[in-house]
Amino acid sequence: MGVFSLDIMAGGRAMSVLIVILLMPVFSLTTSASSGSMVTAGSGGVAIVGLPAHQGDNLTFSSLIHNEGDVAGSVQLNLSLADGTNVLGDEVLIEPGSSREVRTVFVPSQSGLINVSWEIISSNSMVSENLSGVSQISVDEPQNLEIEFLDSSWTLANGLECTFRTILGEGRERIVSIEVSGISGSNEILIQRYDAQLTPGIRHFTLELGSPQISSLSVTAIPSEWVSNSSAIDQIEVTMPQISGSIEIISVTPEAPTSGDSVSVEVRISNSGNDPIESGRIRLISSASGIVLEDVSTSVIQSSSESSQTLTIQSWPDGNPVDLRAEWISGEVVSEFEISVISNIVVSSSDSEIPWLTLIVGGSTGILVAIAMRSALRGRKPLDKRARKEKSKPSKKVIEETEKREVHCPECDRALLIPRTYSGRARCAPPCSTEFSVSPVDEDEKEPIEEEHVSENLPEQENKSGVESLVAASNDDLLDCPQCGQVLKIPLSKRPATARCPACRAEFEALEGA
Repeated sequence: MGVFSLDIMAGGRAMSVLIVILLMPVFSLTTSASSGSMVTAGSGGVAIVGLPAHQGDNLTFSSLIHNEGDVAGSVQLNLSLADGTNVLGDEVLIEPGSSREVRTVFVPSQSGLINVSWEIISSNSMVSENLSGVSQISVDEPQNLEIEFLDSSWTLANGLECTFRTILGEGRERIVSIEVSGISGSNEILIQRYDAQLTPGIRHFTLELGSPQISSLSVTAIPSEWVSNSSAIDQIEVTMPQISGSIEIISVTPEAPTSGDSVSVEVRISNSGNDPIESGRIRLISSASGIVLEDVSTSVIQSSSESSQTLTIQSWPDGNPVDLRAEWISGEVVSEFEISVISNIVVSSSDSEIPWLTLIVGGSTGILVAIAMRSALRGRKPLDKRARKEKSKPSKKVIEETEKREVHCPECDRALLIPRTYSGRARCAPPCSTEFSVSPVDEDEKEPIEEEHVSENLPEQENKSGVESLVAASNDDLLDCPQCGQVLKIPLSKRPATARCPACRAEFEALEGA
């Protein structure tokens, strides 16, 4: 108060200046007590999170700040680059006596050594002088990221499976988002998406994708909050599984089985599709009756492969021909194949199986019947030839149904016995076993059994009037009987010659030529 008495008489201006100077400490004390005071709460400086850094990475600068003032205050962390770029972090409110972390995210846009100036700033609080500085960081080139398909498979059993790998260059661990999409025409369908953490190097992935309706598959690796210097995407073509199998009967042994025989049937199954055919069954079925003659199991047949298998039919069915159907079943009928097999008519050699007792009894009976007929016909007027034919046909038909006729094998000339009314294929007895065709005897050209005896009462001119000269010719050792068509073997070296057909007993001239 004594200051006011120093120069009370001075001018008014001098007195005003003196009063302001004297009151400044009071105002200063009032201001400091009513504002925040920001100081470092740790060792000072800033911490940098995200090193080692690559171009495009997020680097976090942070500093721990303490408010030692009496009121709350707000602060921010400001980053400045040499090119004049400023990055200002979020504003943080700090209560009196509290400490909080103040952060700013910085993304370097270039590689190399970068000087970053930092400082803590506040709009309503005092800031300590040591809350600023310069940090130097080293920024590398972006990490390389690649992805590529290794394999894919698509089966009905397992669906579509794919295997791919990622390749991450040297540097930090990275998180990527992997997307797998299917392409059908111009449409792209997202099938799977998930995040994966990659370490530098190679990592393999295998995915099961079901059975989507697509023709190609793509996979993409997308960096999560970092930058790669390459595009990580790959694509492959895929094909839906296709079942394409076939079965074929290769051989039947023996070639002409006899009813009741044990027969071996060799079949071949082939898979020409792009998917394995699972284990199943092969069945041999009689087409006429629908009876399953044999049934065996099959193993898995891989794509573009085949397998042969022999099945045994224990008892060959009746019929000629026998229609045989082979079915390949794997879940459902994959394929079937049908053939007609000519059955064998076994004929025996007349040298070993002639029914002598039956022939003797039959011959004796025939002689007695002929004698009785001659006696009955004496004194009667002979019938003309046509009348005798019509009269004798019914009895002859009954006889032929139980009789056999003799034919000769065209290969070895062995005499064989077959039913008189049989028409078809016959096989010579072993060891020859030659197959040949047998024609039936023409009913109109056969004479009645009794005619041989009755013709003795006819005039000689009538017998001769019906006889015509028959001729047959060929350029090899085989020719056909001009009367019944039976195939005969007459060597060319013995022609011209007179031959007799063993089937119809017709005599003819065998000549060489067409």
